[in-house]
Amino acid sequence: MMPYAITDSGWRAIEKDWILIEGETYSRTLPPNLLIKDEHDERARLAMSTMRELQSLASYAITPLQAVLDVGEISEEDYASWRKWKHYVILLSQTPAREGWPDNPDWPTTPAL
Repeated sequence: MMPYAITDSGWRAIEKDWILIEGETYSRTLPPNLLIKDEHDERARLAMSTMRELQSLASYAITPLQAVLDVGEISEEDYASWRKWKHYVILLSQTPAREGWPDNPDWPTTPAL
């Protein structure tokens, strides 16, 4: 079992003879509150990773639509699609602020490609 240097908000694995930094205490086990925090942080990292993937998909869809919009050659159908994707990006960016984050994110419905 590896020892740990524990603070009020985190921990780091250490070797037995390592020097503790001010504010750290030595422990052979992680306190339950830090295990819970670590699990929560991991769920948040996974949710952020999913959000980045969804943002990448949105960018892939928006880029060609934005180009035809910029040069004034966008069709009504493409303009409607562009608006849906832009609205999706807005909703996606608001996901971390909605209830359920990060355990059960309320992802917006992805528009059709």
